[in-house]
Amino acid sequence: MKRRELKAEVIEREFDAAWQVVTPASLVRLNETSRELVRTGEAVDLTRWVTVFVGKSKKECDKWLDTNRGSVLRLSTPYEVA
Repeated sequence: MKRRELKAEVIEREFDAAWQVVTPASLVRLNETSRELVRTGEAVDLTRWVTVFVGKSKKECDKWLDTNRGSVLRLSTPYEVA
């Protein structure tokens, strides 16, 4: 089974020097688009970059990302109708 590539990034915020983990997230998984509308073809599941964790250091963010990799990967997977 092939593993999906995680596209999350760890970046520093300019205004307060905190570090954050940002990732593209499915709007269906964020409950901003209805699954039923995607299923019927009336809407499309798009992605939006969201902050999922804020820490004091890059090391803290990397550790959090390693621990929660599965959840972040699931959040970034687009909703598909089988």
